[in-house]
Amino acid sequence: MHCNDENFRKVKIPTPSTGSGQALSQKSRPGWGTREVFLLFSIFLAFNLVLLAEQGPVPVSYDLKVTIQPAEGKIVVHGNIGVPVDAGSKTLQFGLHETFAITKLLVNHRPAKFSFQPGDPTSFYPATRKVLVRLPASTAAGKIQVEVEYGGKLKEIPEFNTFPDQKKAMDDQINSRLVELANYSSWYPQFFVFGRPIDTALEISLPKGWLAICSGKKLDEREYDGRTVTRWSSAQDDDILITAAPNYKSAVIPLADGQIDIFYTQLPEEFIDRDAGEIEAVLNLFTRGLGNTRIPSGAVKHVFSPKRNGQGRAGIARPGMIVTSEGRMLQALANDPKFSLLQDLAHEIAHFWWNFGAGPGDWINEAFAEYSSSIAVEQIVSEKQFQKVLEGYRSEVGQLPADAPSLDRVPFDGSGFVVRYYKGSLMLDAIRQTMGNDAESVGTEVFRRFWKQKLGDKGEMIDTWLDSAGGLPQIEKRERPSL
Repeated sequence: MHCNDENFRKVKIPTPSTGSGQALSQKSRPGWGTREVFLLFSIFLAFNLVLLAEQGPVPVSYDLKVTIQPAEGKIVVHGNIGVPVDAGSKTLQFGLHETFAITKLLVNHRPAKFSFQPGDPTSFYPATRKVLVRLPASTAAGKIQVEVEYGGKLKEIPEFNTFPDQKKAMDDQINSRLVELANYSSWYPQFFVFGRPIDTALEISLPKGWLAICSGKKLDEREYDGRTVTRWSSAQDDDILITAAPNYKSAVIPLADGQIDIFYTQLPEEFIDRDAGEIEAVLNLFTRGLGNTRIPSGAVKHVFSPKRNGQGRAGIARPGMIVTSEGRMLQALANDPKFSLLQDLAHEIAHFWWNFGAGPGDWINEAFAEYSSSIAVEQIVSEKQFQKVLEGYRSEVGQLPADAPSLDRVPFDGSGFVVRYYKGSLMLDAIRQTMGNDAESVGTEVFRRFWKQKLGDKGEMIDTWLDSAGGLPQIEKRERPSL
């Protein structure tokens, strides 16, 4: 999900042949069989079980009206935000871009005093400062309403990979060529740690002729006062992602139960056709092995943002949406006209399933996504290329210093990339090899024992479902936790 490495994958993935709008064929191989699907489901669900067993966090709900003036590099935001607070809380803190000025801040419709505090710049958040809000007296526990108006210009920080050994970078930008905004710049008030679910209602006003592509579902578009206004909605998301440009081209590839939307400005049609085929092939593979995923818009959106540099790989992923640096793709194609983004796309698409890590635990999210991408290479390209990918992982992990952090302690930043992505993938491959590709299929009793052990004192639920005849079993109803 987050990647700011300077290079693409060292293992070159041959371009699988495909026609325009046609899915790549997956090989009929034993590697993605019943037992291994059970393995991946088991590991995934075992981690998720902890989240589901307890009441999930209450989402932060955003209702934002965003006016962007690209030529001037300016943004103005009017927001109404529902934020959960604990009983007895006297203050509320959020992160916001350090150059933005707040012109209005109310809590439950009452003016609230606030102060700015220096942020702690990191590779992912290089220009964020803290806003400390004093809550009005007698603020009750639960969700409070924060009304805030703010705006300004983003601090000018070069894109990732602009210079060798670059210490500070940020892809978020507003200018006459493009708009790209995500959590990295803290362009919207950020409460809690990244990864907490958010519900978003978003209205964006841009100059007429600009096309906006955002996370979530597009509700409508209209022209007003010489500007283009679009509205978007996204539930249970983890970021508010805005991309826009005045010259986007688009390609639409229909699927059986959705579509693929690709946006670009300069890339050759041959590459766009190849990109569409690779996305469809990966979606087919993962859906067949892991079941359907929830995509808020019903479409997978791949946006080639017209940056010159930017984060590597396929860029960043949010539910149903991938953003890739078009400039880096043009550079790669100049070196190799048959350049394939297949494994990198597979990693980002895998986040539509493996998307539950946060903080130090994000290694789980990234390791599952990365190993899933290697399986895509195995199934769509060849076993030989899969082994080369693993050899690349082993080489990188083998060069780690003795004091490199463990998976359990790896930091949530770029410094732990090899540990989170590659060492985690090698662990999953070791588990896979231990179980064996040719082992017998999982039967009812293996399934029963595994989940009764994981569920502990709630294990009788498995017996009830497995042993009950007729229709729905009689199970005590519990309120479904909100995630």
